[in-house]
Amino acid sequence: MTIDEYVRDWTRIRTREEIKLSRDNQEIARGLADGVTRDGNTLWLIQPAGKGRSMFTNQGGILAFRTNTSTPSPQI
Repeated sequence: MTIDEYVRDWTRIRTREEIKLSRDNQEIARGLADGVTRDGNTLWLIQPAGKGRSMFTNQGGILAFRTNTSTPSPQI
């Protein structure tokens, strides 16, 4: 079971939290937070399955959600 919590202020995202990003109700990325800029405009995610570390900005309709799963995440 997954419960997603909307995170309006990206400065509240902490390193190693599981984060899902979506735009227009479509998931565009998911992974572990690896850092957020001080102003909260930029987030780095370490994505599973060999997708690596990617940078995202909170512009263009991208929404962040903190995910809490009942099963542990795969190791990255």
